[in-house]
Formats: sequence, C-alpha cells, structure tokens
Amino acid sequence: MKFLSSLAALPLVVAAAGGSDVVARVPVPGTPCGVAGAGGAVWVSDATLGRLYRIDPARGTVVKRVPTDPTPCELKLAAGSLWVVTQSGRLDRFDPVTGKRTASIPVGATTYDLTYALGSVWVTNRNGETVQRVSPVTNRVVRTVKFPPGSLPAGIGYTGGALWVGDDHGSFVTRLDPRTYRLTRVRSGGTGASWIAVSGRDVWVSNTKSGSVSRIDAATRRLVSTVKVGISPVNLDVIGGDVWVPDDLGDKVVRIDGATGKVEETLTVGRNPAVVAGVDGDVWVSMFDDSQVWRIRPG
Repeated sequence: MKFLSSLAALPLVVAAAGGSDVVARVPVPGTPCGVAGAGGAVWVSDATLGRLYRIDPARGTVVKRVPTDPTPCELKLAAGSLWVVTQSGRLDRFDPVTGKRTASIPVGATTYDLTYALGSVWVTNRNGETVQRVSPVTNRVVRTVKFPPGSLPAGIGYTGGALWVGDDHGSFVTRLDPRTYRLTRVRSGGTGASWIAVSGRDVWVSNTKSGSVSRIDAATRRLVSTVKVGISPVNLDVIGGDVWVPDDLGDKVVRIDGATGKVEETLTVGRNPAVVAGVDGDVWVSMFDDSQVWRIRPG
C-alpha cells in the first residue's frame, strides 16, 4: 500500500518467462490500489479519487463506480460484505452485488489492512499504533489493542489460532492472541516487515526495506527462510498455493513456490504494482501509477 501524503482494455496474451500469461490490461481512472473478487466481479479501489470500481472480468471493463471515504486501498470479502480500509479514519462496508455502502465505521488513524477471523473484522491502524476488532453484527469497534510506541501496524493475517501483524519500519512481526490480546514479537528476517500473507501454518512476510520475503512457522513461531525478491516487496498474497509478490519500486511481480520457498517466476509489469488478488484462478494486480489493473493467468 502507498502511504499517501486512456487506454482501451487489451484482449491480449503476453507470455512471461516463467510460463504465466498476461491476458488483460484493464484501464481504470486514478490510482488503483486494492483488488478483490466479490459478487461475480473484480472490485478495485482508487486511492486518489476515493472510489470503488466494479470490473466485469468477461468484458475487461469498468461497469460501475461507487464513492468511498477518502484514500481507500485494501479491500476484502468477509461476512458477506466487501470491506474497504481507508487512510481517512473510516472502514467502509459495501454490498458486493449492488455496490451499496451499508456502513462507514470510525476506526483509528491511517488504517492499512484487514482480515476476517473468529467472527470479526480486524483492522490495523498504522499511525494510530493499534489493531481494532470490529463486529460485523453491530458495525462497531468492540476492542482496541494498543501496540508499543513506535510500532507501525501494517499487514495482518490469521493462522495458527492467532493474528499476525506486520510493522512498516521494524524487523519483527507481532503475534496477537485473540483471546488474551497478548502481543508476542517474532523476528521477520528483514527490515520493514510490513505485509502479511498466510497459508496453513505458514506466515509470509514482505520485508519492504530489505527486498525480501520471509517465511515463519506459525506453530513454532520461528523464522524458516528468507528469499530475495527485488527492491520493495509489498502487499503479497497466497494464490493457488504460490506466493505472489508485487515489487512496487522494481515494477515486477514475483512468484514464490509455496512449497520450496524459492522464486519460481519474475514478471515485468506496469509502473508501481501495488496489490495482488486471486480471482477464479487468475491473479489480478493493480498498477498504481499506470491507471491499470492487469490480469495474469498462472502457468
């Protein structure tokens, strides 16, 4: 995610070095940031204009525009709704079929990411130094967990019975016990341990300042491996068993083998890839500075 202070859709197939294909480049206004599949569509947030765009994946075009609170980025489908975090102190909730906003929930300062676990939506607040637990039933914050001074909570995921929270500048990730709210630090293997993706007992961490991705065993709470991926890996995700990593400063998307932890493929993409998401077997990537969303078909 960015910390913020046209072309026609192309019916193309571009082969990449490792076997994946770029099958579409969908133009969108502004600066596309978050991506998620929901309601039979691909939804993309626009961090500059404060909008959600609904993309028809069959046509490769934007078919709906919906206003959000200012500076939206990450969005996820949870509890039957599409949830959008913004850096303007609000968590927005939308109907994923109609696009109607059903709630705007006040949260902490500069909300960065969210995940769904134990019947709640959990959000990180980078500048607020907190993680908040939100009830989808009442649309209210039911718990605020304060992090130590100087922490910058960023990415978040749930596995192994706990929340795992990245730190935008630090070299540790934090394990948050959702029952006791106790915080435990685990070394990440790099600096700028910002973004989190989970799969099984694996916690994958983007070390944005080290240009690497680390793998942590959620059960033992120990670092397993670290692999170099580029200049500045950001909002990674596990898709089809592999880890897909946007390198926003390197204009690359890197694919890591989820079993071996080794780089399997590196794709040159548009300017400033921000977020990846899996939708119906394909990988969708927002190009923050190119006003495009790319659709990649894994090889």
